[in-house]
Amino acid sequence: MASSYVTCRVLSGRGVQCTAEAVDPSAELKICVRHLAEAQRLIHQAFQRASQGGAGARPSHA
Repeated sequence: MASSYVTCRVLSGRGVQCTAEAVDPSAELKICVRHLAEAQRLIHQAFQRASQGGAGARPSHA
């Protein structure tokens, strides 16, 4: 079974779509390795801020 090339769906600030290959073409979120790493970094930073109880931490919606 041949897999087709599916591109990342992330857009730049100027509206230009990323042309890199999606990590998982069958996933609901089509994102490349570069943008996945950036998302993981941002999530990690957010959790660090929340766990420190800093003034910039936002309450959870749980």
